[in-house]
Parts: sequence; structure tokens; C-alpha cells
Amino acid sequence: MKILVVDDNAYILELVKHFLKGGDYVVECASNVASAIGILDTQKGFSLVITDIIMPGEDGTKLARYVKENYGSIPVLAITGGVENAVEDFKNYADMFADETLAKPFKPDELIGAIERLTKSQKCA
Repeated sequence: MKILVVDDNAYILELVKHFLKGGDYVVECASNVASAIGILDTQKGFSLVITDIIMPGEDGTKLARYVKENYGSIPVLAITGGVENAVEDFKNYADMFADETLAKPFKPDELIGAIERLTKSQKCA
């Protein structure tokens, strides 16, 4: 399964790759929305896009909307962090654009569970 992960924090990109290591995942990474769109437009076969929401410049909601408008069959998993009492607000905001949202920090089983839920129909097809 090919997954595009987008986050401006290199540590988060490495963490997600580490969480998915050993599974049946091919992980491509981008550090901003423009790079992610370039990857989506030039590479094929993505099963999922995982994107941070709050990033410098263009935020992940722009990417989520782009995926929905141009690649409607690819689900979007938003990942977001923030100050403790604002995380729920960020999750609600992200949920308007994404198929599911995880709050940072998340555990490996939470990430893998979200991936499985969002790509389940692709496996059955």
C-alpha cells in the first residue's frame, strides 16, 4: 500500500515511517503542500494521504481539499497537534476536510488502525 505523508516536522515524518516499517507499506514523504501536490500529480497508486494540518505557508486543509477535488477515491487522514486545550478544536477543524483525524502524539496502533479503517474498502475492491 502506497501512502503519502506530509508534515513540516522531519521527526514526525521519520516517526510515521518507523511506525509503518515492516508492514506492507510504501511511504513517500513531503515537507509541505506544494511538494505533496507535485508528488500526487507525478506518481500514481496512492492508497492514502496523511497530512499535518498546521504547517507554515499552506496548511493541510488545502492539501485535503486538493486530494478530494482531484483524487476523490484517495482518503485523507489528518494529523494535528497543538496546545492541550486547543487540540479538540484543531481536530474538529481537520474533520471538515479529512476522512479521519488523529491528534498528536499518537501511538503506532492508533495510526495503523486509522489506516486500516480508511483503506478497508480498497482492499475489498
